[in-house]
Amino acid sequence: MNKKRIQTVKIIIFVLAVLVLCLVGEYLYEYFTRDFADISFFAKYFSLGLALILIGCIAFCLPFFTRTRYGDNKGDNTMLIVAILLVLCGIVSIPLSFLWFK
Repeated sequence: MNKKRIQTVKIIIFVLAVLVLCLVGEYLYEYFTRDFADISFFAKYFSLGLALILIGCIAFCLPFFTRTRYGDNKGDNTMLIVAILLVLCGIVSIPLSFLWFK
């Protein structure tokens, strides 16, 4: 990969990491400062599922950033599986939160 593409992947990973930190920080702030019945709709049902999806996107971008010319890609293939599983867990967690927190 050329330097411009690596820089683009770094920026994408940084933006996604900031979004994850904001989502989790907002959820933790509401969880510790309010009663559970007073937590906002977004925090209760969507924030942790979206955080899992974004972490899966970060895990998907990492192999593109760390590829070497003659290196072994075994760890990169495992990271792609982890990324797919994280996105699936995030997608499943959103409907499950609607069923769990009625």
